[in-house]
Amino acid sequence: MCGIAGYYHPGGDVPEGVNDVLSRMGDVLEHRGPDDAGKYLSDHCGFSFRRLSIIDLEHGHQPMASPSGMAVIVFNGEIYNFLELRSELEDKGFVFRTNSDTEVILAGYEMWGMDIVSRLRGMFAFAIYDEIKKELFVARDHTGIKPMYYCNISGYYIFASEIKAILQFPGISARVNIPMLPKYLSFLWVPAPATLFENIFELEPGFIMKIGKNGMSKKQYWHPDLRTRDNTAIESFWVDMIDTELLRIVDEQMISDVPLGAFLSGGVDSSFIVACMNRHSEQPVTTYTTGFDSEALSEDVILSDLEYARYAGKKLNVDYHELLLAPDVVSLLPKLIWHMDEPVADPAAVTTYLICRAAKERCTVMLSGVGGDEIFGGYPRYLANFMAEKYQILPGFIRKQLLSGTVEKFSTGSSTFIRNLKKFLKSADLNFRERYLAYLTYYSKDELSGLLKMEFEWPAIFDIHNRILDDLGMDDQLQTMMNLDLFTFLPNLNLMYTDKMSSAASVEVRVPFLDHLFIEKAAAIPGCYKIKNGKRKYIFKKTADRFLPKKIVWRKKAGFGAPVGAWLKGRLKEMALDLLSEETVKKRGYFNFPFVSKLIDDHFSGREYNANQLWQLMTLELWHKEFID
Repeated sequence: MCGIAGYYHPGGDVPEGVNDVLSRMGDVLEHRGPDDAGKYLSDHCGFSFRRLSIIDLEHGHQPMASPSGMAVIVFNGEIYNFLELRSELEDKGFVFRTNSDTEVILAGYEMWGMDIVSRLRGMFAFAIYDEIKKELFVARDHTGIKPMYYCNISGYYIFASEIKAILQFPGISARVNIPMLPKYLSFLWVPAPATLFENIFELEPGFIMKIGKNGMSKKQYWHPDLRTRDNTAIESFWVDMIDTELLRIVDEQMISDVPLGAFLSGGVDSSFIVACMNRHSEQPVTTYTTGFDSEALSEDVILSDLEYARYAGKKLNVDYHELLLAPDVVSLLPKLIWHMDEPVADPAAVTTYLICRAAKERCTVMLSGVGGDEIFGGYPRYLANFMAEKYQILPGFIRKQLLSGTVEKFSTGSSTFIRNLKKFLKSADLNFRERYLAYLTYYSKDELSGLLKMEFEWPAIFDIHNRILDDLGMDDQLQTMMNLDLFTFLPNLNLMYTDKMSSAASVEVRVPFLDHLFIEKAAAIPGCYKIKNGKRKYIFKKTADRFLPKKIVWRKKAGFGAPVGAWLKGRLKEMALDLLSEETVKKRGYFNFPFVSKLIDDHFSGREYNANQLWQLMTLELWHKEFID
């Protein structure tokens, strides 16, 4: 993990005080790389770099120039097949000075040009300046594990791992991208390539960007076949494939010259990763687990994982470390929002930061189970879609009077069942596309109209989602939902806060499930093996059955989050009421205060569970105070 930043100007103009500019861009990323720093300056571009040393601790200094002097790189990430590529390049006559994956990317660029990205397996975001062509080449990994932002102002193209580094460049000021507010409110995040900062964009996963005298061009280099099913293979074939592939991937991702461990939630994904690590390690794997006390969880809709994590830790014979969380969220929130850059409003970000901060005491690299739900069909909404198909068979008067009419009268409180049932019934009568998009949103069209003062086009909120759905096709509803989440929900939410919060603690997180070749192979598994007899992730769980206790494999999914409901009624209440006061809301000018007031009243009275909506509005206000005001 590293922090990279820089600029490029096709005309060769150098910003005033360029060394100070590059220093500021690097300094603001110090948390991403506290071990080393470097700069590079040429006639057309400048790079700034911060390093967290993982591999080849002594010789991995960046920016790094190729032996021929043809190209210079700044690189954030890990290339897991770099030894194979290095061997191939050595056979072609390349001589390497270091043992780093960075130099392999450089040599690969000299050999294959921009096609090098198609040969890389790993997580990466990098920029290469070609001294011969006078062009900048920027790339982001297949699934968006590592971030890359960019901006164009007055002929300068600026890029960085985090937006706050871009804001250090002369002439760039933080302004709100107002048209994106309806999307932020609908999803808790803004779909790439847009951000909530005006004129600052995010390079999409699986994309490369070339910038030269003729301007900027983008191209999607990863076009996976996620639609073709192999209906000939039997269940045992898929179990063997999953086992073999994940064992190989975990082995690759355990390469490190610094201490390495894993997160252990007690769920099947993280437990399976640890089981794979055990098969490669002679020493007990160091694991970290977080939890909250029962009083905090009593006000919320998340379940405790601690019982299962302790059980898994004992059965897997790990070096188990547990952290019972009771954070001072009032003082912590502004810091974490600064680290997030964008107001990604998922309280799981708090938990992620705290567990990474604890893990840093012993480990610099941690393996995570992120991505398993998108690959194997783990989210409840996947099963809800099939239930909706059955629900629509019922006569209309039953659906309207008996089910919908009755359930709407129930108070949600902290009941996960009632909360999910209400959300299900709101969209159960819609067609597949509209229904699934409704599952992803936190407001209906009418609710969003009641909240926002501004006019908005409801279909425009889903323009990115609909474009992806059109590209993917919808012949298989389950795989369509999973593919859409893979390209939107996963990189814009889960991977976003995982990267930013782990970076805030100077920890690198690796995600074995998101090996892009494995994603392609898993997509060929027919849906009847991913959800079978109402069991989500069926085929993966059958694989896990080989190595894990059934208590872990077939347990109820708990989800990963934080007791934000309890926080709002306790230590965060005063802060929430201040941030969402009538004076503050009216001064900001985005929202109709009566609607905000009803959200607050309904939540604190227990009529509805509005914790996520309130957290989102609080996050937005704190983001304004941190970056805009």
